[in-house]
Amino acid sequence: MSAGVNADEFLDPFWSVVRRRHPDLDIVILPPARPRPAESSQPRRAPGPFARMQMEDMDELWATVVDRGLPRRNVQWIPGPTHDSVRHTVTLTLDEVGRVAGISHLREAVTVLKNDGWEVFTPPTGMPRLVADRPGELGDESLLFGYAPEQRRLFARLTSTGLPVDDRQARALIGGAA
Repeated sequence: MSAGVNADEFLDPFWSVVRRRHPDLDIVILPPARPRPAESSQPRRAPGPFARMQMEDMDELWATVVDRGLPRRNVQWIPGPTHDSVRHTVTLTLDEVGRVAGISHLREAVTVLKNDGWEVFTPPTGMPRLVADRPGELGDESLLFGYAPEQRRLFARLTSTGLPVDDRQARALIGGAA
C-alpha cells in the first residue's frame, strides 16, 4: 500500500476488527468461487450405454491387474462439471487380500495405467494407493486404486468424465442432488 492509504479501508467491518486485534495475521480475501457453468454446450448422450462402457472399462482393468475373486460393486451417478451433466462412479472392493498381494496389484496398476495414457501419482505417505487421471470430453476421468492393510481390502473407484444430459435427467440420475 502506498503512503496515506489504510489497508483497513478495503476490508469489511468484520475483517477490519480482526485486523486491528491481530496485526500479526495476514488477511487475504478471495473473490467467491465461480459457479460451475450451467450448460455443457455438448450434445446430450444416453446414460445407459455410457454406464455400461464405464463398468466394462473397470472390469477390464480389474481383470488385468487383480484377476482374482469377485469384488463387491457399488455404482452411482454424481454431479458433473456443469448443471446439465453427471459423472458415473464404479467402485470395486475385494476383502481378504494379503499385504504382499495388495501392494503387488498397486504396482501392476501403475504400469498398466501409464501404458493406457493415464497420469499416475503415488502419494509417498499414508495408505498405499495411486491416483490417476486423464482428460475427457467434459472434465477429467479419475481413478483411485488402493489397499487398506488393516481391513485387508483392495479397492478401486473409477469416476467418469462428465456426461452431458439435460437438467431434469441429471437430477433424476443423482436423486435430486444436482
